[in-house]
Amino acid sequence: MPPRDTSTKAAPPISGKRTLQRLRREAGYRSARDFAAELGIPASTYSRYERQPEGPGMAVPLSAAWAIADRLGCSIDLVVGREDIDAPDEHPVQSRYDALSGAGRALVDSYLDFVEQSEADGPRPQGRR
Repeated sequence: MPPRDTSTKAAPPISGKRTLQRLRREAGYRSARDFAAELGIPASTYSRYERQPEGPGMAVPLSAAWAIADRLGCSIDLVVGREDIDAPDEHPVQSRYDALSGAGRALVDSYLDFVEQSEADGPRPQGRR
């Protein structure tokens, strides 16, 4: 009879980037237990959310995902792994431009055309005012 293997094997790493854990820590919650208490859910339930692989199969109930997003000050898409935590933020000017009316966008576009043309024409001499 061959000898039994009594060594302990490491569990395979959980796939995903552990976004939920990272968000929690960045928000100042050192332990999952403390954060679960803030949410009013069992620590074992919240710990399960952190251990799950991210993406479409992540089984965090919608009400819990909203509560987590609200507490962490982030989007629900980030909580459930639909948004990449390491993706560069959209340039703040773009979101402001997107919020403008059609007339406002046309005004900004015409100003940008003016600035681009001014730069293409070269620097203007600095004279007295």
